[in-house]
Amino acid sequence: MADLLEVSAAPATGVRATTRSTPGHLAIDLDVTELAVPIVRTIVRAHLKLWGLADLTDGTTFVVTELLTNVLRHVQPTLRTGMRNTQLTLTRLPGALNVCVRDFDPALPKPTRANDEAEHGRGLPLVMAFADDFGCSPFKGGKDVWATFLIGNNGTNGNPQARETS
Repeated sequence: MADLLEVSAAPATGVRATTRSTPGHLAIDLDVTELAVPIVRTIVRAHLKLWGLADLTDGTTFVVTELLTNVLRHVQPTLRTGMRNTQLTLTRLPGALNVCVRDFDPALPKPTRANDEAEHGRGLPLVMAFADDFGCSPFKGGKDVWATFLIGNNGTNGNPQARETS
């Protein structure tokens, strides 16, 4: 099991997170930092492998990276901690995997059309291309941004090219 969670050269400081895992459900409460994102990807990869969903790894880790990066770029740090508090959940459902990033900023994400020269603005359209479903659910004081990947032959399994040909 140690090889599933191996994080290469991860710094021992600068990442605060609490992880809870049960079969088919992973919840990570974290302060989003640039150091935290690759560590979270490693944890997500390990859980997908444990759940027999390794074929969803590329799409899921891409989406997790984009959604956490959006929190890092667009959510203001809390006054109390000076950090961007977030909860990431992965839930295996019958026939699907749901990824949800909860943050405490009520501003909803707005997909944009980036031109070829733009350095930003491609993330959400790419998330929408990788996922079989995508959405945002506001709540008082924040929002859940989620993506769903179908499991098996019916979905794209996180591969946007599969959508284009199906």
